[in-house]
Amino acid sequence: MRTDAVRLFADAWKLMTGRLPAPQYEESNALVSCFCDVPSFFFNVWIPLDPATTPETLQAVVAAGAARARAAAHPVGGLLREDWLPANWQELVAQHGYAPAVPMTAMEAEDLAPPRRPQPVELDIRRVVDDFGARDIAVLNADAYGMPREMFGALSNMALWRADSLGFVGYVGDRPVAATGVFPAANTVYVALVATAPDAQGKGYAEAVMRHAVQEGQKLMGVKRTTLHATDAGRPIYTAMGYASGARMVLVAPAH
Repeated sequence: MRTDAVRLFADAWKLMTGRLPAPQYEESNALVSCFCDVPSFFFNVWIPLDPATTPETLQAVVAAGAARARAAAHPVGGLLREDWLPANWQELVAQHGYAPAVPMTAMEAEDLAPPRRPQPVELDIRRVVDDFGARDIAVLNADAYGMPREMFGALSNMALWRADSLGFVGYVGDRPVAATGVFPAANTVYVALVATAPDAQGKGYAEAVMRHAVQEGQKLMGVKRTTLHATDAGRPIYTAMGYASGARMVLVAPAH
């Protein structure tokens, strides 16, 4: 993977959290922190930019992240690159009150593989142009991750969707079933907020919406490379779409 997986995450989260209420961004001492007034650790994270391969180095990094977290209004997580960590890293982060929450893999592609099946004929893909569409993306993501919808309330407006970014929702009739957003990050089309309604999975909706979003993002941003951070559930789908895997990463969250 040619794109720096950690810097990619930091740039993407700086952009997204910077558009949400009360953003706080800091980059110093090889540590990035992106906080905002959204009640989810997913949107409040610290991110080490350098390897922490010894127990002592990792302890110092996590302590620094925890110290920054005290200035945040909501629970804060951390993003760690697994091949930068010592073997006993889970024990070490636990000493600071963190536990692994969301494993993920950095991925990128220059060209997507051909679709494995036609776009579902019943699917109507619409760009987000108002608060109603933005709320549909927010609700789909909350439901897909099993989180309370109010955690994504700050996304239920056009704050994220400025002229350089695109959101798309797939509808069956008037019911939203899948969503994707694309943002400019690290000179790539960064894919985020991919979600499918839990009872609409396995029908190709998310892949169709994502392919459309990537294509439109490439045209808007004038770059070809597309990147993302995949959950373990999404990774096989992205691999089949032509994405190559890069670094393994993990989002750690407060254990209590």
